[in-house]
Amino acid sequence: MKSSNVLVKFLITPIIVNRWSQKEWQQLIQQAYVTNLMARVHFILNDNKLIKYVPNNVEWHFTSAHKVYLAHQQDVLNEVSVICNALKLANIAPVFLKGTAYLLADDKCNQGRLFSDVDIFVIKSELDSTEKMLHWNGWVGEEVDQHDEKYYRDWMHEIPPMTNTKTHMTIDVHHNLVPLVSRIKLNSDKLLETIETVGDYKILSMEDRILHSAVHLLLDGEFNQGFRDLHDLYLLISDGLSVNKDFLVVLYTRSQQLGFELILYYCLSLMSIVFNLDVDTRVTKEFEKNIKSPLTAKLVLKLFCQVLNPTEKLIKSYKYRISLFMLFIRSHWIKMPFQMLIPHLLYKAFITPYNEWKKAQKQNEEHN
Repeated sequence: MKSSNVLVKFLITPIIVNRWSQKEWQQLIQQAYVTNLMARVHFILNDNKLIKYVPNNVEWHFTSAHKVYLAHQQDVLNEVSVICNALKLANIAPVFLKGTAYLLADDKCNQGRLFSDVDIFVIKSELDSTEKMLHWNGWVGEEVDQHDEKYYRDWMHEIPPMTNTKTHMTIDVHHNLVPLVSRIKLNSDKLLETIETVGDYKILSMEDRILHSAVHLLLDGEFNQGFRDLHDLYLLISDGLSVNKDFLVVLYTRSQQLGFELILYYCLSLMSIVFNLDVDTRVTKEFEKNIKSPLTAKLVLKLFCQVLNPTEKLIKSYKYRISLFMLFIRSHWIKMPFQMLIPHLLYKAFITPYNEWKKAQKQNEEHN
């Protein structure tokens, strides 16, 4: 991946920009846009005192992205406050996840990170009250058909997304980190054992933030933000290693407790391939003992390297599209048993588009 990828080279060794041509700056901008990392690139340039090397005619790309990030950050903090105030009436203290948690914890991967929604976790017994309190305070649920309602309520780990009618920000309410019907099982009560408090807010522990990000990356199935998420993971692990040189051993132990060892293996392997992460040999040996099919693991890693490559995402090559499709099927295979998966995919492939067409036709008739 690194040989043809300007963005990867920059993230590993930022100082290389001191000898770049205009062409390489253009390539960086293209790849930063497609991976949603433009604002993070600005942070790295600024932190390493490399802004002076940015050509004048392209500097606005980075400064504009930074301004958008600062505004977004403030919007999210305001939304967090509103959510907590709404749920406080029911004595519910949500645990913030993913991008919001990175912001509250001031993790390095928060720098320049843009995201589209706020994710929270509540225990399942609080789910109904959480949904009602949000609804009473101005959030409305996404309109879904009967099939998708069952998909969310009975099979998944979250309810349908809700949107704040005042701010138009979306909230995803989780009661688990993996689908209830997934082949990977998680007792969500285990997450509560290591919850951290930052100011007035609750977030997952550093280890659990990493493992949740890894789960999201490997099971999402669409990988729209895949490369950014992989770099998030790299920065989170770098933060952990800066505090504790044995952090990867601690992380592996936690992955065993939650049943996420294989997911951690793929993520660490990808970071080793893409960002030259030096994986602790004690952890590597544990992985080697537990990988059932090294050939399958090698194939899966090859598919991920193809899909997470910013250059491939830009040109959308044949190999990229095939790899994307195979990983999409794999993610659903893990998330759902076969007897649920096939009817679900057929419904989404044929019935959902038909229902959307009928809805559009009805709206056109009413408009006319």
